[in-house]
Amino acid sequence: MRSPKALEKLAVEKYLKASNQSFEIEEFESPDFILKGKGNKIGCEVTEFYTDYASKGSSLKKRESFLNELHQKIRVKLVELFPYGYDFTINYNSIVSKRTSIEVEVNTVSLSVSENIESELIDEPSTNISRISIRKIGNFPTRISSFIASDYTPPKVEWFIPIIKAKTEKIKKWNETYDRKWLVISTGLSSSGDVSLRHIRNIEKLKSAYWDKIIIIDINFADYVEINSNSNK
Repeated sequence: MRSPKALEKLAVEKYLKASNQSFEIEEFESPDFILKGKGNKIGCEVTEFYTDYASKGSSLKKRESFLNELHQKIRVKLVELFPYGYDFTINYNSIVSKRTSIEVEVNTVSLSVSENIESELIDEPSTNISRISIRKIGNFPTRISSFIASDYTPPKVEWFIPIIKAKTEKIKKWNETYDRKWLVISTGLSSSGDVSLRHIRNIEKLKSAYWDKIIIIDINFADYVEINSNSNK
């Protein structure tokens, strides 16, 4: 698994490749990266997108981390109980559903599966799981996959404003001057940070006098939109 810094760098690399630009990428602290090339020195800040972004942290990100931890614990327990012969698909409720005790939920799920192992489908075996599909696969090692339901809402340009404000505050801590300042917002790293870029309306509202360019990029597909500052028209 890539580190957070590696994922930030990947977002920059994908944008540069998709936009046919070439810069040397130097890892830094504040800004996150320095891009060098073509006689320019660009300060580049990178952040991950969440619809409820806040300086104190995203509740959706915490919720998603909880579901990931829950799934890993359930996975270990089911493999322990059924090491061979089954393919389980666990469908979790949306990332805004209820947080519970992981230990209690793991025990509840393992009991429900044990009692219904001959069934093809178990509906609502626990608070955070809508259903578990079960398929027999002979003597092959058990496989377990997960799916988190999407809580889709049409994308809003307002979701990005708190991110831009928070990252603009970081510019004040930069100790060097740069020819240009870029802000890269990475989407698609998680279900709670997924957004359809082409459906965001009034994107020009995100123009900032502090950033020469704001880039929103889908890290999975390298699709991106650019918002240039008024001075770069």
